[in-house]
Amino acid sequence: MSVDAVAGEVPTRDTRSQAWGLLLVAIVGAEFMLQLDGTVVNVALPTLQSDLGLSVASGSWVPNAFLLAFGGLLLLAGRLGDVLGHRRVFVGGLGLVVLASLVAGLAPNIEVLLVGRLLQGAGAALAGPNGLALLAVVFEGERRQRAFGLYSTVTGLGASAGMVLGGVLTWAGDWRWSLLVNVPVGLLIIVVSLKTLGLAGTGARSRPLGLPSAALVTAAVTTAVYGLVHAAEKGWGDAGTLVPLAASVVLWVLLAVVDPRTSEPLLPAAIFASRERAGAFVDLLLLAAVLTSFLIYLVQYLQGVLHFNALQSGLAVLPFGLALLVSTQVLTKYVSGIGLKTRALLGLGVVLIGVAWLTLLDAHSSYATGVLPQIVLIGLGVGVAIIPFNMIILSTAPPEYAGVTAGVLQTALTVGGSLGLAVLLIPFTGGNGEIADTISTVFVWAAGATVLAILAAVLFWYGPGSGKPALPEQAAQV
Repeated sequence: MSVDAVAGEVPTRDTRSQAWGLLLVAIVGAEFMLQLDGTVVNVALPTLQSDLGLSVASGSWVPNAFLLAFGGLLLLAGRLGDVLGHRRVFVGGLGLVVLASLVAGLAPNIEVLLVGRLLQGAGAALAGPNGLALLAVVFEGERRQRAFGLYSTVTGLGASAGMVLGGVLTWAGDWRWSLLVNVPVGLLIIVVSLKTLGLAGTGARSRPLGLPSAALVTAAVTTAVYGLVHAAEKGWGDAGTLVPLAASVVLWVLLAVVDPRTSEPLLPAAIFASRERAGAFVDLLLLAAVLTSFLIYLVQYLQGVLHFNALQSGLAVLPFGLALLVSTQVLTKYVSGIGLKTRALLGLGVVLIGVAWLTLLDAHSSYATGVLPQIVLIGLGVGVAIIPFNMIILSTAPPEYAGVTAGVLQTALTVGGSLGLAVLLIPFTGGNGEIADTISTVFVWAAGATVLAILAAVLFWYGPGSGKPALPEQAAQV
């Protein structure tokens, strides 16, 4: 499908080229804003807590509220896009993010702030998977590779850029700026989206939403994310961790019983039927676990051992994002003749080298030799791997399930990130609890997770019963 079909117009050649560019700017700009929202307040937390008179425990729910709503609603949001039309839900989600950012940025107390952050997460859940689905169904051929390359770049850049931007805005003005900045940016993206996409003829389908399944999957993901977030704060033995995780398991079992019996399942088997897609889903979950924990625990090391301040820490991890940018926008051109699965495995191998190199960190390491080259390697590896993963999943999924497939993809990233933080908390707080002594073991565990990702890819893609590659010729040669 082309941008002309989505917009319901037949423009001239010049306006068509302009429409392609504006549409890509709108979707990628929205994703960058949503990625920033997940981390932009992290650096501002000490100032925020002081201003509102909050404890550290209370302040931690400012980022967690966003994460809970975002992770819990992704699958439902993807289905909404399949039923109501991806662009309508995409633009509606952006509108909710703008409104919620205004509420959160002007919040007089913690209660209003948390409501704003929850609504921000809900809006991000609506916009995120539907923007990704639009990339999959609108862009074709070489344009699709460029679109996924740019999308993958901002996904990787968002977390590190959020910490830098949050530090700059808090230093230059106030913690509220890190929330209010979404208002003008979001409004601009909405205007561009409406110009290129419109809302009429959204392609809505007469399909059931599947409310019982939607309620179950939302509750299952939300309780899982809550349990993992709590585990990262309080440990795995705490009742606040065990109870929600157990509830999530029960809810997933109920979903497995209820969903297949509906007239149109929320999670149709066709999404997971392909071994290529299944392997890519597993690998994205494991890669997210490694990358999220890498960013968070490395910042702890930078601040606790190397004594960087918040802004310095954000700038220190920026080379990771820049290396990812180079990888997706430059290196991809030189490896485009290599098959998607081979490229993904090569990228994971480079990530493994970088993470394994970080196991040498200790109290005497320096940033220049102990951190910088390693995070550049990781950024390069992620850039090589992430585009193939996204394309394997979205280019081969049935078009009628584009939204929910994108929702599953982003849920894997969200749950994987929470899982990584919770699991790697075990080595991080082990031993004598000194960061300089435990950080090496953290990256030993992270390297182990990267090895698992490589093994999973080999097993799913080349293991017994894999047969011939199921990827379309076009996707396989991108």
